[in-house]
Amino acid sequence: MKNAAAILLALTFATALGAATSGVAPRTTNNDDSCDISMQPAATLLLPYFEVDFNAPSIVAVNTLFTIQNVSPMPQIANVTIWTDYSFPVVDIPIFLTGYDVQSINMYDVLNRGVFGSSSGTSSAEPVPTNDPSGSQPLANSANPNFLASAALDCGPGRVPGIIPAVILQGMREILTLGRTTGFLACNNSAGNTQQVGGAHQHAIGYVTIDVVATCTTTNPSSPNYYSSVLLFDNVLTGDYQQIVPRGERSYALGGPLVHIRAVPEGGRPGSTVVETSLPYTFYDRYTNDAPARTFDRRQPLPSVFAPRFIHGGVGGFNTSYKIWREGLTGSKAACNTYVSNNLMPITEIVQFDEHENASVLVPTPLVTPPPPARSLPSTAIATVNDSGLFPVTSPSGDVAGWFFMNLNNGGSSAYSAGTYPSGIGRDFHSGTSARQSQNWVITSMFGEPTYAIESTAVALGNGCSPAPAAGTQIAPAANATP
Repeated sequence: MKNAAAILLALTFATALGAATSGVAPRTTNNDDSCDISMQPAATLLLPYFEVDFNAPSIVAVNTLFTIQNVSPMPQIANVTIWTDYSFPVVDIPIFLTGYDVQSINMYDVLNRGVFGSSSGTSSAEPVPTNDPSGSQPLANSANPNFLASAALDCGPGRVPGIIPAVILQGMREILTLGRTTGFLACNNSAGNTQQVGGAHQHAIGYVTIDVVATCTTTNPSSPNYYSSVLLFDNVLTGDYQQIVPRGERSYALGGPLVHIRAVPEGGRPGSTVVETSLPYTFYDRYTNDAPARTFDRRQPLPSVFAPRFIHGGVGGFNTSYKIWREGLTGSKAACNTYVSNNLMPITEIVQFDEHENASVLVPTPLVTPPPPARSLPSTAIATVNDSGLFPVTSPSGDVAGWFFMNLNNGGSSAYSAGTYPSGIGRDFHSGTSARQSQNWVITSMFGEPTYAIESTAVALGNGCSPAPAAGTQIAPAANATP
């Protein structure tokens, strides 16, 4: 009987083990089929926030720099789009990258001096170096089979900006500080009135996207034909950023990697052919209404929920701020008077946990039904922990440190693809009626006098496929849903 019992126990254990392992088996063995944002070469890079005091002398000016690297032997073209904090595309500037090239962009040079990259521009006329060993030899500047036939002319000398024309530069300065311009880059409504497409700031503020494309173009990601005519899908770009704050002997800098957004699957030429992706929705989803498919850009989506640490030590201690990027509500062909909707977008929920596990939630004031949104932010901003309109600023135990649960979902938009979550898993966003959650990114900055500073990407509680929970839902990590 003991042997029979042992056999029965072993069979029961084996059956349970088989059921358990079959339940966690991966849906795919293709490592690219993932909504997890990782530090790998990508098809799109995102600088979530930049700030530049272009009116001050360079030696005392707050400034942002970023770098783009081509880690492949093939030449590549990177389309750089500068956006306002209301998610309005200000200008597009292409950069031609030879094989293994690296280009640094100084935003002070861009907005103060009108110089983008090299003063002579970037072009395919650069000579190909001779390197040893042969494994480090870049290919010829015409070797990329995905380039359009017009690329050699479009990216030739004098066609890729080094010097930004004065009329465009003036418009850039005004839009990024005043939020509007009556000049060359003005965005007017149907009555011809100039509209607010960005916030008013002392410094120029916005964000940047960088896409691998097939030719040098001024077409931007909000244009319907961007995806079917120029966007490419090779995961070949990497990059980083630095924010410089000159303060004499107490100057400091912050920095880190750009957000690396991969194409899934990668490769292929631009065009109208639909390539299936396993991603439920994509980074540029709100701009692909007129594309052959809503997931035509194939870019990984970003998460909605984060768990950043904070320290609010006051004078002499560390203090925390967050650089927060949020997906706007407007889509392609947006009317000029609609960009203001990307300011003060609601936030689903923010909960503070102190070091004694006390949870605090900001209560809207005044108390009305339904309560007005107490927490809101535009498409990109810096938020400080002591902002009482955004965060709970006191702890029941008096702790000065802890972490925040940030559900930054903005409630959705008619520009987003619609869908539901079958069985609680973020799949099949293209059926049903509910709008998907919005995409976000959070960078944690900690600073203390005299000039102690650190910056890091906030931890996401899930990935771009993980559904954003409703307010009041039990707080916990979300499973990193697979496509």
